[in-house]
Amino acid sequence: MEIKGLLEVIQVQRHDFLNHLQVISGLLQLNKADRVRDYIGQVCNEYERLSRITRLKSDEVKAVLLIANLEAAKVQVEFVYDIQTNLAHLGVPGQVVATALDRCIKHALKFLAPPQITDRRIKLSIAEGERKTTIKLGFPGVPADIVKDANQQMALTQYLAPYEGTVKLAVTEKEAEIYMIFPKTSA
Repeated sequence: MEIKGLLEVIQVQRHDFLNHLQVISGLLQLNKADRVRDYIGQVCNEYERLSRITRLKSDEVKAVLLIANLEAAKVQVEFVYDIQTNLAHLGVPGQVVATALDRCIKHALKFLAPPQITDRRIKLSIAEGERKTTIKLGFPGVPADIVKDANQQMALTQYLAPYEGTVKLAVTEKEAEIYMIFPKTSA
């Protein structure tokens, strides 16, 4: 459930914030002012990265990405994202995009979660062109039978067709990429 996931995100954020304060307090007690500045810089970079998600105009997509960030951390998968738009001109309901994105991220995490997987990262990019918004999700290559299973289970093309959205899965020996393309509204 999305609410439960968001509550967990808030709990983790609260825990992390209190931990950061304790670290800063400890460094100050040890008279390590230079380390305090460095640490505060690291924390600010962390929160700036997270704020790229919180600036999105689609609350549903924002929720999916915040929860995905937490779920990836739980299974020690690095979640790297490059968000070049705030989705203000998304021509598809946010819930539709969020559902498709959630399904794809869950499949990626399922493939990357087993401990024998060594390259544990998901790369997400969201960009806008003149007429479309493209969401690309990339992760290290997976066996062909898993790709076939993912293709069947995702079955997003027919789900997105009424909204003129498309999904493509590209697989090489090194990486799998899922492309979701959605129309934009007129600016």
